Amino acid sequence: MFFIFLLLLSCIPVCVGITILVLFKKNKLSKIIFLFLLLASCWHIDVSFLYAVELFNSETIMLFFKLFRFGSILLTPTIFYVGYTIVQEILPKAYQQKWGCIVNRTTVVISYAFALFVYIIGWSSKGIRELELIQMDNSKFYFPVDGQLAWIFNFNVFLFIVTIIICLLISLDVQNKSERSFLLYFNIFTAIGFAIGYLNMFPSSRLYPSSIAILVFAISILILSSRMHLAIVNNMNKKLYEQKQFLFRVIDLNPNYIYAQDENGRYTLMNKSYAQLMGFSFQDMLGKTDGDLLAELSDEEECYDQEKNSFKLPEKHFIKEEAITTASGDVVWVQTVKVPIQLNERSALLAVSTDITERKQYEDEIKFQANHDALTGLPNRRMFNEDLIALLEKAKLESSQNAILFFDLDRFKYINDTLGHDVGDLLLIEVSRRIEILLQEKHSRANIYRLGGDEFTILLPNYDAVESEAFAKELLAQFITGFWIAGSEYFITPSIGISTFPNDGYDANTLIKHADTAMYYVKERGKNNYQLFTSEMQQHFYRKMMIEKQLRTALDNNEFELYYQPIMDVKTNRLIGMESLIRWNNDVLGRVTPDEFISIMEETGMIIPIGKWVLNTAIAQTAAWHKETNNRLKVSINVSVKQLLEPTFVENVKNAIENASLDPSYVVLEITESIAMYAESMIEKLFALKKLGISLSMDDFGTGYSSLSYLNKYPLDSLKIDKSFVIGMNQDAENKALVKTIVAIAKQLDLKVIAEGVEGEEEYQFLSEIGCDCAQGYLFSKPVSVAEFKAQWLTIN
Repeated sequence: MFFIFLLLLSCIPVCVGITILVLFKKNKLSKIIFLFLLLASCWHIDVSFLYAVELFNSETIMLFFKLFRFGSILLTPTIFYVGYTIVQEILPKAYQQKWGCIVNRTTVVISYAFALFVYIIGWSSKGIRELELIQMDNSKFYFPVDGQLAWIFNFNVFLFIVTIIICLLISLDVQNKSERSFLLYFNIFTAIGFAIGYLNMFPSSRLYPSSIAILVFAISILILSSRMHLAIVNNMNKKLYEQKQFLFRVIDLNPNYIYAQDENGRYTLMNKSYAQLMGFSFQDMLGKTDGDLLAELSDEEECYDQEKNSFKLPEKHFIKEEAITTASGDVVWVQTVKVPIQLNERSALLAVSTDITERKQYEDEIKFQANHDALTGLPNRRMFNEDLIALLEKAKLESSQNAILFFDLDRFKYINDTLGHDVGDLLLIEVSRRIEILLQEKHSRANIYRLGGDEFTILLPNYDAVESEAFAKELLAQFITGFWIAGSEYFITPSIGISTFPNDGYDANTLIKHADTAMYYVKERGKNNYQLFTSEMQQHFYRKMMIEKQLRTALDNNEFELYYQPIMDVKTNRLIGMESLIRWNNDVLGRVTPDEFISIMEETGMIIPIGKWVLNTAIAQTAAWHKETNNRLKVSINVSVKQLLEPTFVENVKNAIENASLDPSYVVLEITESIAMYAESMIEKLFALKKLGISLSMDDFGTGYSSLSYLNKYPLDSLKIDKSFVIGMNQDAENKALVKTIVAIAKQLDLKVIAEGVEGEEEYQFLSEIGCDCAQGYLFSKPVSVAEFKAQWLTIN
């Protein structure tokens, strides 16, 4: 407990230092004094740890003692820095030259460098040899035992004495009386405090002197600073009085509207400009209130009493903007600075008004622009946030329901990129106008906002879930017909997400996030629709986020495993190869299916390093089986478009084959039909892969892009019929015909055909009849681990 007390005591100098920074508005000298007090606190912290006998072992205490020892060591150069600041900031130039040869930037740097040297020595056993446990009465503490070089620390103490003397002599040359008094006493009390603190060198003092020293530092500096601040405040008050007197003399020459009123609201002063503005003479206004003047104009005494009772002097200076009706009937905007002052020992109000009519008109225009979208004229994100917060505050008081509708335009980026931003901007304008008309005609309470790009939001006050769904249907109907722009018709659709208050959230941020989540949920499921937020969505996106997070460390944690599924020759019914399939088992998520994580790998770019691992692992495993068994099987490896687009992909494949010492003819890379999007740039890459001696197969043929026109251009060896056509094709005549057609096309192009998803004997028999070359599926085996595949399918040498 005593250790905790000492630590709390260490906070006192820091608190005093912060107070000084506030009082003197962080001028340079106050910052250095704050640094001095901070170092004093650190000095006391390192001593405090010597009392932490019950909490830490001696090694830990030694570590903290040495760590915070810089506090006592750096006090010397910091005091020297105080002297340097006095010379540079406070002394007249003549005295600066006098002291400059001794106290300058170089000597300050040297003093800090020496202090740093002393601090470093303290970390060695030659500085502090050990900590000796001392027990006196009921107190137990560690006392540092000096090493061979302890004299260096003592020399630093000697430098402190020299530095204090120099600072004291410099302070004598300060011209300002209050500053000189402050600095002299500061040096004296600092010397006294340090002298007390030096008594810590004797074990019998029980390390108490450092506590007394920092209190001397803190209390003396606080008292001195308070006195100096008080003198500064008094001087400022004197100058303020002189400025007021000057103001009274020049007020009538100022073109602004200037006036003063006493505590009862009676005019005691005004200039000619203000009198003319009000339509009275100077003499008519003196001693009267606004109510008196209004009564003279309207002959209504009631106005006088009301105005008199409502007048109240402000407690502090403030600026007010208000509209004034002049004597001529014109409305003038003025900005009025009102300041409570003392005139003839009585409270009064001094006001200076400036005509800001033109500025107000300009500000109204700027305000509109700040709160509205420049392109569509709709309220923008800033106004949406303000209106939503206001709506929710009202809804909480009234216990009403409200809805937020988020939507953006599907494929808008494609239109913007292909047709240009001009067409995109015109489309956004037309969409805005059409929705505005819908709101004006049927939903006058609703407001639409453009958040940016193609993102919009609509606030639906007092709409529940059913009503907001009905509105969403109406909104979707607005996009059934196209938008005519520059003589052309364009069709576009929205994806809409809805959240309701209070069901889906009680604050603005939650409702916005949930509406946004619902919108992206729609996008993932085909777009051009709406969706109310549900908790299941949140779980869906949370799992997706967790998969992405865990994916980033899965490779380093060896969480992936390759399974293999056999590929059979249909004619001979013999095993000729296997497809490598990635599996992932994570400690947090459990077993994650490929359908879940492969798309996320594509989105995040993790497909590149993970795909490289799959390539290296599958090729290395195949090479190992070639050496261990009598089977010479081909391995099929799935490759994404992103991998193919990598500049180093061909080199990676080459290195993987060479490192495994595998004949490249046993490697088959399976690519998808989506390469048709990159046909011209991809053909060269495929030929480079073929040059290595590997085989190329088009995976999932028939489900992707229409790439028949490219088949004769690609250096392919085989086509792989997607399992969606094969499974149950005997019960689906259309699928059966498609499979037959694909086989026929492949034969015409001299390509082998592999059917995946073969589960029944009937399908297998049909594939044999139509000339399909190879097959894989659950009829033969599901994908299995390395050990299972080896046991079930391979023959050992």
